[in-house]
Amino acid sequence: MASMLHGGSGRAATRRSLLAGGAVAAVGVGGIAAASPAEAATTATATPDWINVASSTYGADPTGVNDSTTPFKNAIAAAATAGGGVVYIPAGTYKITGTLTCTTVPVYFVGDGAWATIIEFSGTGDCFRIYDSSTYGSRKKFAGGIVGITIDGAGAGAGSSGVHVGDLLQYELDLTVQNFYGTGSIGVHLDNNFYWTEQLFGRIYAQNCTSHVVFDWTSSTSSTSSGSFERCDLDIYVDQVNAKFDGVVFQNGAFITNGSLKIRGNFGSSTTAVTSAALRLTGYKSANTYTSYSGIVDSMVDIGVECGSGSYTPQTIVFNAAGNSISGCLGALNFGAAGTTFSASNNANNVFNFLGQTSGDTTLPGKWATYNTGLATGVTGHVSFRFLPTGNEVMVSWAFDIASGTTLKAGETIVTVNTKFAFNDNKVIPGNNSGGGLTGNVYAPAYLTDAAAFQYAGPTYTSSGASYWYGQGIYTLSLG
Repeated sequence: MASMLHGGSGRAATRRSLLAGGAVAAVGVGGIAAASPAEAATTATATPDWINVASSTYGADPTGVNDSTTPFKNAIAAAATAGGGVVYIPAGTYKITGTLTCTTVPVYFVGDGAWATIIEFSGTGDCFRIYDSSTYGSRKKFAGGIVGITIDGAGAGAGSSGVHVGDLLQYELDLTVQNFYGTGSIGVHLDNNFYWTEQLFGRIYAQNCTSHVVFDWTSSTSSTSSGSFERCDLDIYVDQVNAKFDGVVFQNGAFITNGSLKIRGNFGSSTTAVTSAALRLTGYKSANTYTSYSGIVDSMVDIGVECGSGSYTPQTIVFNAAGNSISGCLGALNFGAAGTTFSASNNANNVFNFLGQTSGDTTLPGKWATYNTGLATGVTGHVSFRFLPTGNEVMVSWAFDIASGTTLKAGETIVTVNTKFAFNDNKVIPGNNSGGGLTGNVYAPAYLTDAAAFQYAGPTYTSSGASYWYGQGIYTLSLG
């Protein structure tokens, strides 16, 4: 993937607050509400107390009867005035009808657990919109997060999302989103509008959303944003429910590098054709001197998903452009966890230098990539390639029948293969010819060019009868 990253990591960064970890422990004891948390501290230098949206000061309704949008907005404003803090949302169901915007960090939204604290969103657009429009060099504080909350979009309009977050450093997600199934809706929308996102970490459980989790770069307001989600570490759990819906999507040049992505989940099948995928990589963007295709680079990718049996199943990985790729990654790609496999990837050749196990899609790396069509005139058979566990070594094996009267010359292209198998250090690979008027076996090596042409590299000869060219070898793509 041709990506121009945003630069080095020479920025000083404060360690993220342990508020979220403390929140989980404290809530588990069950004493938070009884302690009558004070409102936000009045000085920016103090560590603010937790802001309880259901307290008498703010008045959010945990029964879900009354609209709690204004109490939530007032609590967020109090946290912003204090320079950060925790907006505590006790167990209950809260009705939200408008977007809750937070541009101050670190602000944590902490509930009593994913199935205890529920936000029912019935508006349009984003339920939570969280970002920082500044650049890292001008920030004095980092972090923030959403912990222990479920966001339900069953009543939301088209084009809505549970969480729309981006442009942040060290942000934490540990939440559930569900039922954002309107046209164009997204469960969790990870999107850079102003800068880029680094060290995003946590867990997302998403079910029954049009797109469950989307990585995006939609900058139209800033000259400093990029598609980078560098050093992102996320565990994503998906229950697709509806076979029309995508699992995880990278679009508009968004990419992860030097991070890790785990995808687990259940996908449905259908009695009619579907176009969904467990993982979709689509789009390209060049802006603000940054250029990237959507993809995953130099990271750990660990996928373990299953789908129901049926006539039509989602695809494993969809690549919507030649530059969309998974490159230099390690892990496991398992698309047959329950025995029923997905539909194959539309272009598994866009998985480059993958080190790890694959199953459930025979086109994915770890299997032989075989070329047996489009061969030179008079040649039938195949040449096959396979990446070895080192990740940068390729084994190639071939066996061809050469028809009588066929002339082979040194440098003649037999077939052109995928560019990921291209080789440019002039190494020849051992092989032999036999039969066809030849005396014994004739040394007939192969050669791969930097344009991925598989060529004959032996002495010129014309077969006077059927002859056979065969061989195998290993070459190293990079010593770096």
